[in-house]
Amino acid sequence: MTQNQPDEQRPLLAMIALNTPSLPSPVVLTQDFKALSGISVDLTSLQSKNGNIVFEIGKDNAAIALMPAPIPWSNLEGPCATAWWWPDATERMKYHASHILVALVGDKGDLIQRSINLTHLTAAVAAHVDAAGIYWGGGTLVHDPQVFVEQAKEISPSNFPLHLWIDFRLEQNDDDSYRLFTTGMKVFGHKEIEIPHSTKPPAEVFDFAQAIAAYVLTSEKTIQDGETIGRSEDEKVRVSYTPSMWDASITAMQLDF
Repeated sequence: MTQNQPDEQRPLLAMIALNTPSLPSPVVLTQDFKALSGISVDLTSLQSKNGNIVFEIGKDNAAIALMPAPIPWSNLEGPCATAWWWPDATERMKYHASHILVALVGDKGDLIQRSINLTHLTAAVAAHVDAAGIYWGGGTLVHDPQVFVEQAKEISPSNFPLHLWIDFRLEQNDDDSYRLFTTGMKVFGHKEIEIPHSTKPPAEVFDFAQAIAAYVLTSEKTIQDGETIGRSEDEKVRVSYTPSMWDASITAMQLDF
């Protein structure tokens, strides 16, 4: 069993905030999903009724449900406020009145491939509705629907979109150093990454964290406490598994970068 294949079943969720409540045509939806993913949907598994579309994607059941209420603002306020890649997030999402729940459930397999499938499915839905924004549940991230759809077209197993799935939150400490922490690694069965204190330029801290996250998600090697890790043979950054700087009850993968 590789690191991205946990032994428990993990539902994967995304939500599409709507300006106007509607669902796409099931036929158009499955056609667009195939165009994005290359995966054909068995139409004998397709059911559409009472504001729900259900069908099978491999070993997963895909469910698209129209919800007559907004995504709770308590879930969105923080992610919208910190979405530096989408400055209009709060304005665009705050007043939506309904949303679509997009879910994959049933498979216990490769979480990267399942996340790719959910990304393609969410993009296929968002392309055909009046979407205000997309909320990626595992990473508590929000995205501009048009940007999300365009980026979904570029995904492959060797080019998966960490920035769509994982929040790499970079903040400045009181002493002008920087700290970084992730939200979303847990969904893949891994510890969240934290860099509590770095004097390196913020762009370098961000790039390093993304590179390490990608390695952790794709490598079958378990990184032990006290080992070093880096982007090259010469770069050696010490890894420690210690209580999170935000929640002492949670163990994080802290990097001395």
